[in-house]
Amino acid sequence: MSHLILSLPLTAASPSSLYAFTEGTATASLRQASPALLPPVDRNTEVVAVIPAAALSWHAVDLPAGKALRGPSLRAVLVGLLEERVLDEAQQLHFALQPHWQAGQTTWIAVCHKSWLQGHLRGLEAAGILVNRVVPELSPLSHPGADVGMQLLVTGTPQAAWLWVSDVQGVWGLPFPSGLVTVNAQRGHAQLSAEPAVAEWAEHHLHLKPSLIQPAERLLKAALGDWDLAQFELAATGSARWAKTLGRVKQALWQSSAWRPARWGLGMLVLSQLLGLNAWAWKLQADLHQRQSSLAQVMVQTFPEIQVVVDAPLQMRREVQRLRQAAGQAGNDGLEPLLAALGQALPAGTALKQIDFQAGELRLKDLTLTDAQATQMQIQLQAHQAQGRRDGAEWVITALISGSSPRSAP
Repeated sequence: MSHLILSLPLTAASPSSLYAFTEGTATASLRQASPALLPPVDRNTEVVAVIPAAALSWHAVDLPAGKALRGPSLRAVLVGLLEERVLDEAQQLHFALQPHWQAGQTTWIAVCHKSWLQGHLRGLEAAGILVNRVVPELSPLSHPGADVGMQLLVTGTPQAAWLWVSDVQGVWGLPFPSGLVTVNAQRGHAQLSAEPAVAEWAEHHLHLKPSLIQPAERLLKAALGDWDLAQFELAATGSARWAKTLGRVKQALWQSSAWRPARWGLGMLVLSQLLGLNAWAWKLQADLHQRQSSLAQVMVQTFPEIQVVVDAPLQMRREVQRLRQAAGQAGNDGLEPLLAALGQALPAGTALKQIDFQAGELRLKDLTLTDAQATQMQIQLQAHQAQGRRDGAEWVITALISGSSPRSAP
């Protein structure tokens, strides 16, 4: 799965806006382009928009418990909790909750200007760049009140440097080095990162050994987090967020190198199952052909005058019937055996109005029996190698073929 990671400029969106972007690899550089000149993307590319730290404010709020906090009702709750903390009208702001938030707990809320964010997303979409996720450049550490040390980041140049602080109290930026007085008390336990242009200068002022981080690496690190600020109006519905999450998981499963062994294993499992099923089907087909050939051979050996074998059991049954008739012997599917069996099975005093015999079937019309009489008659017929069944208003009596079970009347 490939990535296109964009950093949204702080200015309002326009066709000439320049977006810093990287293609999401460890060795990729940071470049700038207007929306029309950004690299083309396909369905296998995840586009991540990064909101600069300077465009976001962070607020820790205690979400109420015991309420169905979803959609508009959740936003109304956030407006009530934050209306006295923000300077702009709530309708002009976009709110986003931290991942895996829960009602009744303290939760981080990211706030930015709604029209600014929507303008950039629409401008990118007009240029054919559909953003899959919106993430913050920097986010608070852990949950509010947790015991986690602060992280410091120095960006820019020595002439225009900024110090960004991320800790359990939020994220904020200070001009560097004039803002050092604010973090002096805690910086001994901090982790320092710095861009190459200001790394030596930051080490000199903070007396901490910085780890170097390239601007493109910062965007990639932000994109790999589990934040998604595209909520409420930007996500349309909860199902849309689930669809985007499902799409990212699907892309990771089918294209990520980390899942390649699992994909190979699944492919081999499916292939082995297909080969096994085909082999078993081939064996069953071979057994069937062998049995049909054996029946045909028995048929030819028993009745040499038959040259073409189409249905060996049926042809053999007809030949046996023909030989029986030629010898003057009645088969059990003739009229006499069926009448004899019927005479033993019919309830005493039952009158038959009409009898029809054709092709081994004895049909009794307008025969009325109770359920108990019908059951008793079927038992008696079976004892005399016959079987009976209802067919509409008629009863059909046939010979009981050896090895078959009688069919019960409906």
